[in-house]
Amino acid sequence: MRTVLITTANGMFGNALARELAGAPDVQVRAMVRDRSKFTADAPNIEVFEGDMDRPESLAGPMEGVTNVFLAAPISDQIGVRYKNVVEAAKQSGQPHIAAIHGAVNHKGDTLEQPFSAGIEALKSSGLPWTLISPTSVMETALSATAATAPLGCVLSMTGDGKNALVANRDVAIATRAVITGNGHDGKDYRFTGPQLLDMEQICAAISKQVGRKITYYDLPEDEFAAMMLKNSEIKDPVVLEQMVIMHLRAWKEGRAEVITDTFSDLTGQAGTTLEAWLETNHQLFDPKPSIGQRATGALLRAKYSKYAKG
Repeated sequence: MRTVLITTANGMFGNALARELAGAPDVQVRAMVRDRSKFTADAPNIEVFEGDMDRPESLAGPMEGVTNVFLAAPISDQIGVRYKNVVEAAKQSGQPHIAAIHGAVNHKGDTLEQPFSAGIEALKSSGLPWTLISPTSVMETALSATAATAPLGCVLSMTGDGKNALVANRDVAIATRAVITGNGHDGKDYRFTGPQLLDMEQICAAISKQVGRKITYYDLPEDEFAAMMLKNSEIKDPVVLEQMVIMHLRAWKEGRAEVITDTFSDLTGQAGTTLEAWLETNHQLFDPKPSIGQRATGALLRAKYSKYAKG
């Protein structure tokens, strides 16, 4: 019997893994959350524990007696500290295997490179068995903004002609399950991507086909895109915007996300999720017909940024 602690079980990666392991034979899941009221996965083999990676003293209880740890943390300059806190708690509890989220995109020189690298180095030097789960950009996050503006007939970004083999979050969870429940993965860095290298213009063409109306890509300069986001999105702090959005799109534009692997299929024996399949599954995000107000807003945006239109 494996006992698997999932840190940040309310987060994108952790929650998907909890659902993937729900009902799995010979696996007991400990879902660690800060707010148990937000955790909705339910199965006989899932227990919910409260814990906070910012409070190391809260980690001992959830960590006690586990055989495996899935380690992920929110994107911020505290990510290295949070990884280190979990690693130290794991060392105190025994010798659990840690499968930690890293990344396939090259963020060399970005603001989070140093703290994230420090957390990974703490894991590698801990003496604990470890495996890195390194997905490229995930469809659920990379396409969230496109879903928001698709009714306007446009997608605004700054990725240029850069390409990315976007990966479905469920594929990351399926692969992580294979690592946690399998053997022979110690010391490996598994880079997971989707099966298609696409630029944003190609992504917009696929969305257009799904919704049956033209969605045009507008490729803004970084400074204009950042200003537009600060004005119109929920993010009002330039530092947070850099960490959450800009540095990822910059890496995409500069070709640092242009990687494609067969790791998912090699590890699981399954084909990776294509963009078209993901759009079909998540069609409700893009299907709503634009309102009169959205049509008007879209027309204004398309006129304002017309010189940046691609395709």
